[in-house]
Amino acid sequence: MSENNIVKSNGTLITIDGKKTRGRLEAGETGAAFYKKGSAEPLLQWHYTRLHRMDNIRRGGTSSQITVILKDDSRYIFDLDQGLKVYSQMDKNWADKPVVRKTRGDELHRLAELRGEKIQVKKHLITRRHPNRSIAGDIGIYLMLLLVGIAMIFPLVFLVGSALKPLDELFRFPPPVWPQHPTLDNFSDLFVTMGQSWVPFSRYLVNTVFITLIGTFGHLVIASMAAFVLAKYEFPGGRTFFAIVTTCLMFSGYVTGIPNYLIMSRLGMIDTYWALVLPAFAAPIGLFLMKQFMEGLPTALIEAATIDGASQFRIFWSIVMPNVKPAWLTMIIFSVQSLWNTSASTVIYSEARKTLVYALQQIQAGGIARTGQVAAANVIIVAVPILIFILSQSRILETMASSGIKD
Repeated sequence: MSENNIVKSNGTLITIDGKKTRGRLEAGETGAAFYKKGSAEPLLQWHYTRLHRMDNIRRGGTSSQITVILKDDSRYIFDLDQGLKVYSQMDKNWADKPVVRKTRGDELHRLAELRGEKIQVKKHLITRRHPNRSIAGDIGIYLMLLLVGIAMIFPLVFLVGSALKPLDELFRFPPPVWPQHPTLDNFSDLFVTMGQSWVPFSRYLVNTVFITLIGTFGHLVIASMAAFVLAKYEFPGGRTFFAIVTTCLMFSGYVTGIPNYLIMSRLGMIDTYWALVLPAFAAPIGLFLMKQFMEGLPTALIEAATIDGASQFRIFWSIVMPNVKPAWLTMIIFSVQSLWNTSASTVIYSEARKTLVYALQQIQAGGIARTGQVAAANVIIVAVPILIFILSQSRILETMASSGIKD
């Protein structure tokens, strides 16, 4: 085995009879050898020409299990700390690799070429994703999707239509879905009512935007950093901590409201923005979502960046985060919806710190005379979360359509 370009890794050799031996595996340009711990002579050695098959299973982090099968049916299993590096070295210099499996179509094309037949590929105007499904099946599926789409969009259409109805149409029965005489009077009356408050309407809006932006950003950063450590590194108590986070998903905000209030009261943060922002940082849904997504990220990306000398923060910010964009875009949608729709009435008492939803709810309590303003207020409340979802979902689909490298 050549002494140049040798990759080493400590680990355990497991033979076919189950015997385990601690030592190190060295892979060079011509072959590999396993040395028992404390021994200078190889316990096992083979040239790449003897290789019949080699498999690699990632354990987590940089550790992995490599199975080596020689042409004489000898089988050896290695549990290595740096298994991916050793596997890549042997795979790179192994010339006689197993033949890549071909599809039935590839084999038919090969046989047709041997017979001298010319293969013609038909081009269709519409490319079907499932060519084995009938046209009637496609029509049935699209009709079902159309009905489901109509059922999902109907509440939004009715909500916007109610905000544009004059008062006489709002109290009509059965209520029309869309107004016969659309008007913006409900929105103008809403802004007039908000302007009569001693706290300007813009103040409620600024409070809500500030709480939503800071809470979402902090939730994204803290949850992503914690998920990166839990997904790609093994440390004592890591699984227990994640089990606690998963258990926290079972409790709704009504259950945790009193403990949150007691904690914020002890910290002296009642009637401040932090009473809403800090609990948002620790929301378990973000950590759970990011951790589950990061586990599918190839460890080869992280190991390659480590070899190139990148710091842990550089790996996290420049490599991990761009590759888990679907996860953190989804987390942003959840966080924005939660913070934008919070009334904060249980922890914020000063009127100047109230949120927009709280102010609109006070208008909704004004009685029948404000029914039109209530409809307009509902449109404003749901508009921002829906717009953020519409803008983000295209990015999510675009990112999920592209795939990264796989181990």
